[in-house]
Amino acid sequence: RSGEGVALLDELEPHWIGGNGLLHHLWWHRGLYHFERGEFGEVLTLYDRNFRNLSSPLTQAAPDAYIDIQNASSMLFRLERQAIDVGGRWGELADKAEARIGDCLSAFTLPHWMMALTATRRFNAAERMLDGMRAFVREQPGSTVAPIVRDHALPVCEALLARASGDPVLALTKMRPALTGLEKLGGSHAQQDVLQQMFLDCALAARSTPDARRVIDHVRALYDVAPEQRRGYASALAVLG
Repeated sequence: RSGEGVALLDELEPHWIGGNGLLHHLWWHRGLYHFERGEFGEVLTLYDRNFRNLSSPLTQAAPDAYIDIQNASSMLFRLERQAIDVGGRWGELADKAEARIGDCLSAFTLPHWMMALTATRRFNAAERMLDGMRAFVREQPGSTVAPIVRDHALPVCEALLARASGDPVLALTKMRPALTGLEKLGGSHAQQDVLQQMFLDCALAARSTPDARRVIDHVRALYDVAPEQRRGYASALAVLG
């Protein structure tokens, strides 16, 4: 019901003047509606003018706010899966990712930092980020975050690097044990969905039908809308038959 979603946000937007950074996340959700409709130009417009507007006071006040990074990276990742050229938009995200190496307090943000580093092929920085995560796990044995980083964020980030390096089999091996319990990373179903799509890509590239079916079955059980009707899954199902 993406048309209704767009209409709802249109109706509410006049009331957002003076709002905080949550506005960016609402615009990101609007971007998802347009994404599902195949309106990729509108998604990029929303990216540049709304939820990743680098000149806006909200962004300038907190240029690497965790939810803004999640919004931006996950949308660019989705667009590139649809063969959309996103230009140089990854660059500023990757710059901020390098500055955050070793900061592991927001476990769900870590894969989004890694998306930016791998998209720009900054593989040395990506390896340093992995080393920083491993050090965090060693040095924070009593924290609540460390086990989540160890069991979920780190494997997903290792998988992202393997994927970008052209090794989808290794990516599957790294991420497969972390699939159960991804919700511990945080984020909503809509936010976590990008990780399921990434694993699906690796399964298809590795020609691992069981892994692809596993993700499709999980998505089918989780959402009311069948994966056949969702842009992130329909083409995969056409391949699987």
